[in-house]
Amino acid sequence: MNKLKILIIDDEPSISRALKIALQADGHSVETALSGRVGLNMLKNCSPDAVILDLRLPDIDGMQIIDKIKEFSDGIITIVITAFGDTKTAVEAIKRGAYDFITKPFDLNEIKLSLERAVRERALEAENELLKLNQDKTVFITRDKKVLDILSQLDAIAQSDSNVLIEGETGTGKELVARMIHEKSRRSSGPLVTINCSAIPGNLFESELFGHEKNAFTGAGERKKGLFELANGGSLFLDEMGELPLELQSKLLRVLEDRKIRRVGGLSNLPVNVRIISATNKDLKAEVERGNFRRDLFYRICVFHIKIPPLRKRRCDIIPLLEYYRTFFNRQFKKNITGFSEGALRILQNYYWPGNVRELKNILERAFILARKNLITEYELPMELKSGRTESTEISESSTFLSLEDMEKRHIKDALERTHWNITKAAELLGISRFALQRRMKKYFPNESEK
Repeated sequence: MNKLKILIIDDEPSISRALKIALQADGHSVETALSGRVGLNMLKNCSPDAVILDLRLPDIDGMQIIDKIKEFSDGIITIVITAFGDTKTAVEAIKRGAYDFITKPFDLNEIKLSLERAVRERALEAENELLKLNQDKTVFITRDKKVLDILSQLDAIAQSDSNVLIEGETGTGKELVARMIHEKSRRSSGPLVTINCSAIPGNLFESELFGHEKNAFTGAGERKKGLFELANGGSLFLDEMGELPLELQSKLLRVLEDRKIRRVGGLSNLPVNVRIISATNKDLKAEVERGNFRRDLFYRICVFHIKIPPLRKRRCDIIPLLEYYRTFFNRQFKKNITGFSEGALRILQNYYWPGNVRELKNILERAFILARKNLITEYELPMELKSGRTESTEISESSTFLSLEDMEKRHIKDALERTHWNITKAAELLGISRFALQRRMKKYFPNESEK
């Protein structure tokens, strides 16, 4: 919890002193006042974050002080303490703006926990207000300096109309960045069409991208527009570009150079005005050197190169993402989950997150469905999460050099094992198509892929 400026207003010196010592031990700055009038004067001078207020004071009624605190600043947390606790008084204090009502005698930990809850809820209220402001916009939740630097350049990149390549592991938010670029561009009134390159069989590639004429091949009963035509005047997002076979790369290159397409079975070329935004979880430059990706196509799609770091490399984003999805799923499932237990937070913050933000979202969705109380605890988290790789595992693994293929193989094996080798579920976790996962399994686990 952040360190607070706290004002204690209580006419009992022993209680004020005990509270001051306990709260100062936690790093807070604490002032005390033994009367209501002194407390109100100090309120104006020290501008506290929180006030711990005794309702029964010798000079001013505590309810009036609550009113004065709210007049001074609606953001001050007020925790009421009294030896004369009753339901009616508690309700009245809360109505007037007090956050909590605690009866004497009390445990000092009660005060500390109440402060922690209040600070957490105020932070979430601020986050929720931000979400409301941005609910009609595409938002990338981050506090990471590298990602913030990337996002700060998106306006200029979007206005340039040049092609963009976005690299990053599966689930890091590549499509989100692509959508932000489109929405900020002059093409925002046009369509954003998305295609997963790994999901298109080679024999249907031209038909899907360029369309076909009636009777161009068996089954082509009607003329069909391709995705390039559908994206005309807008942007075409080519996801998993690294999975595109070499023989299809040359066909795509020709369209990008000529800015014209010809439908399968057609006789004329059709001009298209499309911006290409590509994404891949591979290092395409390394794939070029290996001969797996055309060099000329790489430079054509990579005028701007954006690389998004994985979630384990930007751990400062875990808490903001948890709070973002807490609000999201509260709205979706009509629940009132107020936060996460310490045990759950420890597990979520230490986990390796091989599936990145997409995996975090899926795990929270599951936890919300299972939750029966107002806190997400470790009991709502999957067993494999608790026994999975942690940050310390990551550090020990990073001391041994792994090739990109070894890293991909390990990542895929991890997803397969966690889903008990269910290809559909593993592909969903990895954020790739079943077709793409089966191709990789044939490469890395030929014996298993034949089962």
